[in-house]
Amino acid sequence: MPDLPLDTVEAERLTREHLTGKTPGAAVAMTSGGAAVFTACHGFADLEWETPVTPATVFTLASVTKPFTALAILCLERDGVLDLDAPLAEHVPEFAAVAPGVRLHHLLTHTSGVPDFTDDDGFQKRCRLDQSDEELIAEFASKPLEFAVGSQYGYSNTGYRLLEIIAARATGRPFAEVLAEKVFSPAGMSDTRLLTNADIVARRARGYTADNGVFANASHVNMAVLGGAGGIGATLEDLLRFDRALRTESIATIALQRRMFRPATLPHHSVEGYGLGWEINTLRGRRTVFHTGGIYGFSTLYARLPEEDIGVVVLANAESFSCANLARDLIALALDLRPPRHPTMCLPEPDLAARAGRYRDMSHHFDVTPTADGLVVSQFDRTFTMLPISPTSYYAPEDPDMRLSFHDDNPAAAGTLHYPFWWCTGYRSAAE
Repeated sequence: MPDLPLDTVEAERLTREHLTGKTPGAAVAMTSGGAAVFTACHGFADLEWETPVTPATVFTLASVTKPFTALAILCLERDGVLDLDAPLAEHVPEFAAVAPGVRLHHLLTHTSGVPDFTDDDGFQKRCRLDQSDEELIAEFASKPLEFAVGSQYGYSNTGYRLLEIIAARATGRPFAEVLAEKVFSPAGMSDTRLLTNADIVARRARGYTADNGVFANASHVNMAVLGGAGGIGATLEDLLRFDRALRTESIATIALQRRMFRPATLPHHSVEGYGLGWEINTLRGRRTVFHTGGIYGFSTLYARLPEEDIGVVVLANAESFSCANLARDLIALALDLRPPRHPTMCLPEPDLAARAGRYRDMSHHFDVTPTADGLVVSQFDRTFTMLPISPTSYYAPEDPDMRLSFHDDNPAAAGTLHYPFWWCTGYRSAAE
């Protein structure tokens, strides 16, 4: 779809509306058929020096790192260096006792049960200190799995740090070199790298917090702690090159991309919206493959709509900026996608009351409270009224793209809360 009829004036207005007062700077682009049809760079990469954001500004990608780490692992599998069915303990023997059933593909799909290092109370301290690979392994090889291997989805940054370590051990080379050889160089991404705090990186953006339009420097992050889970830095220009490389198969064949974009299959709740390093969802009936990222000082998103051959990049140097909402609005503008309309139904009060409780995954939770005609859902200090559209599905009139689905075929009471470009499947415990 190279001739996407995008109203670039309206795209610019939408972008400014989303950015104003919420981030010091941002770089945004939309592609069609591998060509950029809209780019916008606003604000400052460094507030103190008033350095403007440009397409060559280097942003910390945070978890948008994961598709690149996964692709490097898949390239090593293609080259006969790694086997995704191999046990974790084959490469990291320290996990033999606590995680004998975990395979490399479980780490890629977040179905391993290995605890996430961002979830513990010491994460802020961990981010500021040096932690060697050996120390990370020793810490998490002594912790029990959060759930039985392959039985649930549980987002684990630790799993992607382990994949980084495995790739380095299997090749005998630093993971930064593996990424450069297998992914960055073939895609022409000359300004993309695995970041360290010590390296001098030309045009690197500083990260900030935002509070009602008032900005402050973000907390320090030791980039080595993030590594293959969130430590890549890239420019808008390089992500556009990556977008082109995907569609031209210069780094991954269509067959390999189909594997990457295939959701993980779980017992009972048949699929989860995560493949091999990629999140998978739908936006107003259109399939999306994407990843979002967030860390102290940065918020990021890269998304593709494979059938429409459209890509979207949003990079911002403020934590908690909603890249997803901006991406959603740009895609809706480009494809003339109207907000969904949901016919509601009435459910008996006992059916509504049966949904009450706290639903948890490894990283998040949401609370469900019944009302006379629906449910109230609370998450991230926000509350939404949700109305039934079927016995197991609800939507939020405030944001029709937000849905809640219950999985009654799962013996463990489970529900998935869907936002544009994000979701959370939670499990209700008997005590809650």
